[in-house]
Amino acid sequence: MTDLLTEEIPEFILASKTKRFFALLIDYILYGIAFFLIATYFGESYESEDGTFNYKVEGFPALACFIIWFALMPLMEGIKGQSFGKMIFGIKTLKQDGTKASVGNATVRHLFDMIDFFPFLGIVGLIVASKNNLQQRVGDLVAKTIVVQK
Repeated sequence: MTDLLTEEIPEFILASKTKRFFALLIDYILYGIAFFLIATYFGESYESEDGTFNYKVEGFPALACFIIWFALMPLMEGIKGQSFGKMIFGIKTLKQDGTKASVGNATVRHLFDMIDFFPFLGIVGLIVASKNNLQQRVGDLVAKTIVVQK
């Protein structure tokens, strides 16, 4: 039996914030394309008061949008440790202790993408990641995950 106090903790090279940003950007571009196709073919288009065209997606197409988001991000990260964007940049998600992140961990971290990435194109996530030793954004802090070089 190993002693928890003397057991060595594996060391990892943390992924750069730049690689993480562009990996997430690629993932959301892929999701955006899928959402656009679903909205175009199955959604209802309408013109708003200011003259712009928008799409409303309800029912099964809306569920399909969620399923695609879940499959592209949390499910892939929970199974493979990587989304498509992370594969391209050679980075992966792990638990803080260095073990494989679960689908649950990946789901929690991606539920916070709205806070980390979307306001001001990631400035919140960048500031939070710059202020802690493991470069964790809000989603990583809540899910207790890190992103490392593969």
